[in-house]
Amino acid sequence: MTGSPSTVSRAVRVALALALLVVGTGCLGAGPGASATATETPTATPTATANTDCPPALTVTEIDADQVDPSSAVAYENLTAEQQATFDRARNGTAVEGFDYAWRDIDRVEYAGRYYNTGILVC
Repeated sequence: MTGSPSTVSRAVRVALALALLVVGTGCLGAGPGASATATETPTATPTATANTDCPPALTVTEIDADQVDPSSAVAYENLTAEQQATFDRARNGTAVEGFDYAWRDIDRVEYAGRYYNTGILVC
């Protein structure tokens, strides 16, 4: 190049500015084929269906007899065989999944002179 130093540095600055402009617009999505004024419509993000990863679980916790109205508790003997088996598993500290729908109406159980709260955990 035979130009003066100020002409060379100006040409370099213009070239750098153009290069940055091209790179910048490509990153901003306003490159070829894109409209600078167009805005993208966001697409809906799929949401997880409730309780798919964490199904409801039945839990059983012993409570003090003086906190219970005895008439509010269901006697263990009045539970079906399947409900008794579910109660036994939950009473041993295991949250039980796949239980009978009737547990939604049973809040307390009396078993061997002791009272237990039953609850359904949903996360």
